[in-house]
Amino acid sequence: MRLIMRTWWLLSFAAAQWNVSGSIHPVTMNRTSDRSSISLPFRIAEFEIGFSKGDFDLKTSSVVEYRWTGGDAKFDLREAYFIWYPSWGELKVGKQIHAWGAVDGNNPTDNLNSYDYYYMFLAGTDRKIGSLSASVKYYWNDWQLEVVVIPENEPNRYPFDEEDFPIVMADPGDFLTAGETIAEYGMRVQTTMGNSDISISYFSGRDRGFTLVGYNYHPLIDPVAPVLTYRKTDEIGIDMVTFIGDLTLRAEAGFFNTQNDLHTDIETFKDAAYLQFAVQAEYTTANDITLMIQLIGNDVLEVNGSTYTYDETGNPTELVAMNEDEFQQGMGTPFAMFTDLGMFLSATGNYWDNALEIRGNTFMDFQDSQKMLGGGVTYSPVENWAIDCSISKFMGEEGTHFKEMENFSHLSLGVKYSF
Repeated sequence: MRLIMRTWWLLSFAAAQWNVSGSIHPVTMNRTSDRSSISLPFRIAEFEIGFSKGDFDLKTSSVVEYRWTGGDAKFDLREAYFIWYPSWGELKVGKQIHAWGAVDGNNPTDNLNSYDYYYMFLAGTDRKIGSLSASVKYYWNDWQLEVVVIPENEPNRYPFDEEDFPIVMADPGDFLTAGETIAEYGMRVQTTMGNSDISISYFSGRDRGFTLVGYNYHPLIDPVAPVLTYRKTDEIGIDMVTFIGDLTLRAEAGFFNTQNDLHTDIETFKDAAYLQFAVQAEYTTANDITLMIQLIGNDVLEVNGSTYTYDETGNPTELVAMNEDEFQQGMGTPFAMFTDLGMFLSATGNYWDNALEIRGNTFMDFQDSQKMLGGGVTYSPVENWAIDCSISKFMGEEGTHFKEMENFSHLSLGVKYSF
């Protein structure tokens, strides 16, 4: 019987339609200040393998991560999931990267997957981490209902102790506590009204980024040891896409309510509520140049907690009420976490039958004096081959994030072969 079943499975796999694609993409990064090399991991190869048979699909996406200094190639299976397409919708089970929201890249409502901070300047799902989950979509006329269940929290990947990363982050070590494991879940309802798509969503889970919630008395540390954890957060979101002639408008907002459910000897955080938003407009000119403007920001509505004041020697003295500027957001789009209001601008043009792409972009912070400038060129001399060159420059006043990143201003050069 086992032999019959194995034979049946082998024949089924052989009869399925297989799809294989991928790319090899070596890239170098050098600082613009002194042309020194930036040694950070990058994805030197990507592979997508899948097969289809009847109403079932299997999709996998994997990469090889590499860094020039020391080699250290690592294989990463980013996604691997089954899909079933019944008459009423679809069912997905496995390691997945979900995509919620309407605007490009900076989505306050897209919190199902965590971020990989090594790839924060890539687009879309390239900067996300897959998580084991199950999702169901149900279609009914102009309505679509999606439910997602994630067994446990998958936190952000941070570049701890990376000298070449623009912002040096120390590993929190034993100060970080994961907290009680809880199942995360989300629901999204989407419909069409005229020429607009509107969605309402809800997500309940733990923060993707860790934050300070209190202190514990510690016999080896005078006087107390900090406690970091992933807070429990609920989010309600709304997003919309509409069209006015050749103009595309996108908008979304997420309302977050977060609380500390971890017991500490000295509790410094209780709960808070905050709002993140993004509004985007796109327009394609007569000569096929795509222009995009995006406003992104946040507003801390309420925070209940406290923080220590310190004496001249750096020792904590007393607890005082936490203000909105001291509150750290642990969920949502990272860009909304460090600016109250910022603006992205970008322009992209394709020429020579799409063999040449020229792009430029900038980000300006309306709250603090900091900005980012970037641009790039991609040229495909022959089919399946492309040469890519890009530059990024960060500028800011003392005390801003981009001031810390000024030495990360860099020129990137790569060659890509796709198959």
